[in-house]
Amino acid sequence: MQANESNGTQPRLLFLLSRFLDGGIDTVLVEYLRHLSQRGCYRLTLAIATDMGELEVFRSRVPHDVRVVHLVSSPALTCLPQRKIRQKLPLPLKLWNETALQPVRRSIIGRELKRLAREHDVVIDFDCCHYSYLRNVGCRKVAWFHFSFDKLMEQNPRRMKRIGRRLEWYDRVVCISQAMLAEGERLFPLLKGKLCLIYNAKDPASLMERASEEVADERIRQPYIIAVERLEESQKDLSTLLRAYQLLRTRHGHTELLYIMGKGRSEQQLRALAKELAVDETVDFLGFSSNPLPWIYRSRMVVHSAKFEGLPTVMIEALQLGKLIVASDCPTGPAEILAHGEAGVLTPVGDAEAMAAAMHRLLTDGELQERIKKGMRKQQYLFSFEATDRQFDRLVKPQ
Repeated sequence: MQANESNGTQPRLLFLLSRFLDGGIDTVLVEYLRHLSQRGCYRLTLAIATDMGELEVFRSRVPHDVRVVHLVSSPALTCLPQRKIRQKLPLPLKLWNETALQPVRRSIIGRELKRLAREHDVVIDFDCCHYSYLRNVGCRKVAWFHFSFDKLMEQNPRRMKRIGRRLEWYDRVVCISQAMLAEGERLFPLLKGKLCLIYNAKDPASLMERASEEVADERIRQPYIIAVERLEESQKDLSTLLRAYQLLRTRHGHTELLYIMGKGRSEQQLRALAKELAVDETVDFLGFSSNPLPWIYRSRMVVHSAKFEGLPTVMIEALQLGKLIVASDCPTGPAEILAHGEAGVLTPVGDAEAMAAAMHRLLTDGELQERIKKGMRKQQYLFSFEATDRQFDRLVKPQ
């Protein structure tokens, strides 16, 4: 690293991702790559452990000057991981994938990562899935953690304790919210000197450009409320939103439609609940969109309902676009994004009545809307690259 700087060459950064799909971590990484490419301060490589083919929906948004490498690309080794994303594997194929193919993939990934690491100054494990491969890598190593330590510990204490020990192998561990940082310091005291905070950032000008794109779908011209989330009730909580929406219509008399944008294994369960609540005719499941921003921008309100988070990307996007937001106050992220209620309205996790009341009030109370918009303007800077560039530079170019 020091040799590169003294020679006047750009530091070489290797970003690692296990799979390049359509989730929040993937969109955050794309934003980083685009911004760093525009800055021109670094030489960038993105290494994707397993080639996911056409499922890499954000591939076209990766800048052309970012070198992209798939560590495992043979169709014989990638076809089942790709199929697993689309549908549940039959038991024989699942066993074959895990017992026969996975050891081969791991061997290839380990070998290729060692080779790539020798060509770079800093390795950034962006989804924290490469602990064992990187333990003996000699260059600077950074882990990027995206979820609540407490919630993961609650779900699987044994696995989380193991992850905590392996995080000690990195030089720095990035947390994406203050609450997450506090959790990590409390649970893993040995990491205290390595943990640091960098908020996920967005470029407001780029957001507005993408939000202004034309959409042919006529539904975008209706008055609506929107939720943009993965349809996975193990982490998200769209069932509470559906119950809140029913109350918003029956108790508070609202007529706005509810659009739910995203895909996931809980979709049929959520559709059945909408029918049970008799709101299926006013709830539209829009499916996945690689650019949800026009829908967010034209909505009357963005609602985010989850059991736990890291730092919800869609809330940062809505904040930067100046949208009214109601969110469940789950660990971690929503409270920090909304300045603990100054830039949006927070409601208890799983409380449909409180969420319905908050949605009604924020849609109808002009004084509250003005106060919230004032709070938004203060928060928008915190989640901009202008605010985070210096932190990132310190992370990869230690003094």
